[in-house]
Parts: sequence; C-alpha cells; structure tokens
Amino acid sequence: MLTAVLSDIHDNISNLLTALWQAEKAGCRHLLFTGDIAELSTLRTLREEWEYGIDMVFGNNEWDRGAHIRLAEQFHNLKHHGDVADFMLDGRRIFMSHYPHEAERALHSGLYDAVFYGHTHKAELREYGNTLIANPGEICGVRCSPSFAVYDTTTNTLTYHRI
Repeated sequence: MLTAVLSDIHDNISNLLTALWQAEKAGCRHLLFTGDIAELSTLRTLREEWEYGIDMVFGNNEWDRGAHIRLAEQFHNLKHHGDVADFMLDGRRIFMSHYPHEAERALHSGLYDAVFYGHTHKAELREYGNTLIANPGEICGVRCSPSFAVYDTTTNTLTYHRI
C-alpha cells in the first residue's frame, strides 16, 4: 500500500492541500503524520480533505493537546497516538515520533520495519539493517523546500515528492 508521510504543516493550508492532492494522485491510500499540525482548524482541514485512514502523533506546536485528541476522536478513520506510535500497517511494524532522538532509539531496537519522525524540517532517509528511517521534510516551506514522502509498505521503500 502506498502511504503518504507528512510532517511540520505549521498551518500552511495551501501546501497541505497541494501535498494531499499529489499524494492521492500518486496512489496513496493512507497517511502518516509526524507532528506539528499546529491549530485545530488545520486538523479539521486534513480530515475533511483526506478521505483515507490517518495515523498521527503530536509535535511540539499543538498547544492544546486535549482539544486535538477530542477533535481527532470525532473523525472516522483517524487514530491519534499521542506522543509516539507503535502499530501495524499492511503487515509492517511502524514507529512514529516527532523527535529524532526517539526515532533513533526505535531504530536501534530492531523491532520495526519503518521509523518516521519530523521536527528538523529536513528530508532524510537511511537504513539500518532491515529498518527504514525517514523524515519526510516539511509541508510548511519555512526552513526548507516543502516536501512529503510516499512509503510503500509492499517494498518497504520511500520516495520524496516536492510540493
């Protein structure tokens, strides 16, 4: 299954909508979000514009976490995991965190097929043994050129897409 991986939206709705359109056009049917959505209105937009499943974690810019959780619970097919996520997706064990240091710990555990994180806003990809670790870059386009990634659960590979 092709899965969009996004991070660091920081309320840039225009870039978010472009990324969602590109991800759907690429064949993605699930979305992973590694934090820093920011405002509740952006979470609403994400859910309203993406009809497929979403797994997400907090970043460091969701100020009212309780409100984010309550809103996420109202949406069909959206799972908010809190600070970290450890779950199965299409036969792959996935770990997500906003923070690179938590992703590194998960990577070295050897338990995961893929580990995703955000926070640095920089697109990064490497492998450690059989585990893929990646940062999809930023949607907001403030520090770097905006990008997202497409993760293929069948091949355990990742490709980057510029917005």
